[in-house]
Amino acid sequence: MSETDTSGLMPSAAAYEEAKWSRVLAQQAVAFSAFAAVLVLTRLWTSFTSTKFLRRRHKNQVDTFLALTDIVCSTASMFIFVAQSIIREYQVGITAVEVLLSSFYAVAFVRRLWVKNFDFAIAFTFSTFFDVYAVSVISYQVFSPEPTWLTPTFMRSISVLIRYEEVMKMGFWASYAGEVKQRLGLSILRFACVTFFYACVGFCLEILGDIDLEVDGNGAIVGISERSPNYDTTLLTQLYFVVVTLSTVGYGDITPATTLHKVFAIVMIVSGVAFFSSEVAAIVALKDEIDSGRGKYRRSRFRNAHIIILGGAVTSGSATLQIFLEELLHPSRPNSSLPDVVLMSEEAPGTGLRRVLTSALGQAHVKFIRGSPMDQADLARADAANADMAFVLGNLSVRDHLTEAEDEDTILRASLLQRQLPGLPVRLLLLRSWAKEMARTAGINPLSCLTSGVLNHCRTALAVRCPGLPVLLTTMYSKLAGDWSQLPNSMMPWVREYFTSMRHDVYGAQIGAAFDGMPFLEAAAKIYEEHDVNLLAVQSAPENGGRLCPAGMIGGHLHVLSEGDVVMCLGQDVKRVLRAVGSSSKHPEAW
Repeated sequence: MSETDTSGLMPSAAAYEEAKWSRVLAQQAVAFSAFAAVLVLTRLWTSFTSTKFLRRRHKNQVDTFLALTDIVCSTASMFIFVAQSIIREYQVGITAVEVLLSSFYAVAFVRRLWVKNFDFAIAFTFSTFFDVYAVSVISYQVFSPEPTWLTPTFMRSISVLIRYEEVMKMGFWASYAGEVKQRLGLSILRFACVTFFYACVGFCLEILGDIDLEVDGNGAIVGISERSPNYDTTLLTQLYFVVVTLSTVGYGDITPATTLHKVFAIVMIVSGVAFFSSEVAAIVALKDEIDSGRGKYRRSRFRNAHIIILGGAVTSGSATLQIFLEELLHPSRPNSSLPDVVLMSEEAPGTGLRRVLTSALGQAHVKFIRGSPMDQADLARADAANADMAFVLGNLSVRDHLTEAEDEDTILRASLLQRQLPGLPVRLLLLRSWAKEMARTAGINPLSCLTSGVLNHCRTALAVRCPGLPVLLTTMYSKLAGDWSQLPNSMMPWVREYFTSMRHDVYGAQIGAAFDGMPFLEAAAKIYEEHDVNLLAVQSAPENGGRLCPAGMIGGHLHVLSEGDVVMCLGQDVKRVLRAVGSSSKHPEAW
């Protein structure tokens, strides 16, 4: 066949000889023989040794790094095959790159066997097979006198899928996307890799053509020859054929030219349609599972901790839970120090809890698990054994005649949780102060219990040192005590404004030069009007005791501000407060 007949895709006649069944089959024989040898050796090692060194329960950062590196290297191998399908001639430089990549695959699979004591069960996996396969076919390229440019490195597309799923199970992607988005990403990657795999197999079958066995007079096979190879095909053409076929569009403008490709197309259609249908069903089922709380929590490797919250506040999704999460996951804290939060309840999420889960905080940091602290399987889904702490929160919004039952339920949940996981620190929020004695009777340390009445003594002590501060704290704390949803609609506007202001925090800052010589009240009015920040108090000079004086009253007189005065402000975040007071502090976190 002349060069014009092949549209310039085959650069030389020698390249035709490289794409022969004899060389490809010899390559495959080497690969499968090497994998069989690995299986035999690990089977013998497992049978004759009883040592169990280097076994680990959890994968570490080295495993994560190797898995990510494997994804990159495998993707590079896939691009190498694409390049070879265009060049269609054996290149020493490309083989050198393949040798480097296969060296990593060899190190990865040897380490995988080594850390598991060369266990046969680890050797007999797809991960090991594809690593051994890649190393073997590249070794054939290096040492064989008859190398071929048609090296099936596209097989690494399956390794990309395997490594991606491993990384997903390690929780690497949990900080970037939710469970549904991760699963959707996995389905998209599966579609891309499987489609690429099918297209590459079809390309190879078209280039190689059908097999003709040469036999002698005695019926013995003496050689292999090719019949009807299709050198005009391209990888893009085969990719187009696969997508059109599996999408059931089927234009019919491209059809397999060889018998082997037709047989493979039958297998591809049956398996491909079933595969993609199952992927869609799996995503829908996962979404329903997560919405109902039947999913599983996977800890993100970027989180320093994760905590479990259960109790009446979780079941009802009351303001108690919302405010607790707002404080725990406040944006002023470094993102690396924010924990993952697992909410656990025996009941399906109600309106209040769904509001929490669909909020910005809920989507970023919160996972809901429907289950009971009495069920080990439910605790395993919440990864409770590795949790850093558990909070059992009573619902502070219940009516007075239900407070006793709410405390009993809180104590019961905490007791069951301690019985299942004795080493897990547990903290309780109770409604009545004398419920601590009930908790002591149930075997719970009273020091682990907090009641709403405990803060009364703290406010009394603070009143001695800082007049006016208890009023502020009482106002901020009182939003925990009632269920504002029961108020009439006519009162809701000021309630929304109240909640908005109460979500602000108190920050310290130094007054800038713009307010030097301005009376406290005048500065407070200007700052509130321009920046929506409340100026609360100013600190008196050291010679006057260095006290925090609310409303700017020092010694009975209204204070006149000076540059550098320390003031306390109520604002949305520290940056807004510093901008409002004109502060030039280089270390705002110190305040």
